[in-house]
Amino acid sequence: MSKNITAKGSYTSPDGKDISYEFEYTAFDSLQDAITTLTEAQVLKCVQRMVKIDANNTTREATKAVNGHSARKPMTEEQKAEAKQERQSNKELLALLKEKGLSIADIQNL
Repeated sequence: MSKNITAKGSYTSPDGKDISYEFEYTAFDSLQDAITTLTEAQVLKCVQRMVKIDANNTTREATKAVNGHSARKPMTEEQKAEAKQERQSNKELLALLKEKGLSIADIQNL
């Protein structure tokens, strides 16, 4: 059964302030649930839109990389594995700090 979820988003205003807002969206348990809730035509429209957006995003980033305009450097499989391991290590460290109840101020005072 579909359910409404409230999430938070943010953007930076032209004067540099971080503006936060809440929004709601519907989460579906299955494709059939989406069709029942939205109608088949609306689901097809949403899927087609996402396929187009994904294709554009992928092609844009590939083109930027080929032309040397990408801010992100392509990574080798080894670099990806190292980065993944580092992210996992950082996640574990953050969980430990939270578990111990340490704040940034506490750590800075050590």
